[in-house]
Amino acid sequence: MKKKLLNALLAISIFTFGCEDDDDPAVQLTIPTSYSSTSFAANTTAENTVVTELGVMTSAANDAEANAQGATPVADISYPSNLSAVTLPGYRTKVQDWLVELVKSANDDDAFQNPGSGTPAIDEEGGLLGTRLLDENGLELEQMVQKGSFGAALYNHALSVIEGDLSNSSAIDKLVAIHGTDASFNPETATAAATYSVRRSNQLTETGFFYDIKTALITAKAAIEGGSAFNAERDQAIADYLMAWEKSNFATVIFYCNSTKTQLQNAGSDEAALGDALHAYAEGVAFAHGFKGVSNKLITDSQIDSILELLLAPDGETPESYRFLNEANLIANLDQIIDDIQTIYGFTDAEVNTFFVNNPE
Repeated sequence: MKKKLLNALLAISIFTFGCEDDDDPAVQLTIPTSYSSTSFAANTTAENTVVTELGVMTSAANDAEANAQGATPVADISYPSNLSAVTLPGYRTKVQDWLVELVKSANDDDAFQNPGSGTPAIDEEGGLLGTRLLDENGLELEQMVQKGSFGAALYNHALSVIEGDLSNSSAIDKLVAIHGTDASFNPETATAAATYSVRRSNQLTETGFFYDIKTALITAKAAIEGGSAFNAERDQAIADYLMAWEKSNFATVIFYCNSTKTQLQNAGSDEAALGDALHAYAEGVAFAHGFKGVSNKLITDSQIDSILELLLAPDGETPESYRFLNEANLIANLDQIIDDIQTIYGFTDAEVNTFFVNNPE
């Protein structure tokens, strides 16, 4: 039954059917202009804990990078229990492994060794390329554990909230918090996934995915508080919320594919610049990979697999990320990903161009 509800919500987000009944003008939903909740903090304790734990784990990964190849060994990084619990099982296992490998890379005596046209030596553990900590395959695992968790943990938890009791508007508070913002919807204090929906939005006109999410959740909350007569409006608004989050995620993949392309073309032999290019690349891999396996999305797992294959980081296989440093023809893969995502979501050329920058104006 719950799965049917989620499928119905996705269907609503893709195909909108409307009808007007001029004979029943009393059925009108009043939608506020701002989000209001008298018990937001109390209603979102679990969600705020998960988002905080993700921040703590990310900070530990950042510290490992900052202290890599130093005199003091980098300590193991723990996987916080509440974050782990809301993460897709398959991705949870990957995060556990990546955290171990990340620490190994930080504690290796050598910098990252580019294998060129070969493959990494069997005893390689990775290391720094410029200031970026990569595994032996050239993948920045910090991005995989953080950005991938936006989909595999945070979005996944949002779906579990939607599967629950939607008769109480406190559920909408939870959807606000797990995205990474609060009742103020202040873009300057956004965190987690909301950081990136903010970046895919115009702050001057207050348009874009962050503001689409805000409107959707204000509407959903009003519909619930208005009673069961507005269940259709509630379901439509929740579907809009999920679609805006998903589109923001994959618009961000577009951003990082374009950023990787630009940085690789301009880096030359500068190791810091090359490291930054693979940093952007890993962000794209992570944002895409994290949505594989979650339900109630427009993009299919098969389409995500195609993106990961073009990124030379197929699910369940050893990545060959280092090849982007050595094979100029792979730039075409990044262009192909951008085209494919544009087709999947029906983005216009103008929209894609705005995705190439943060906070477009």
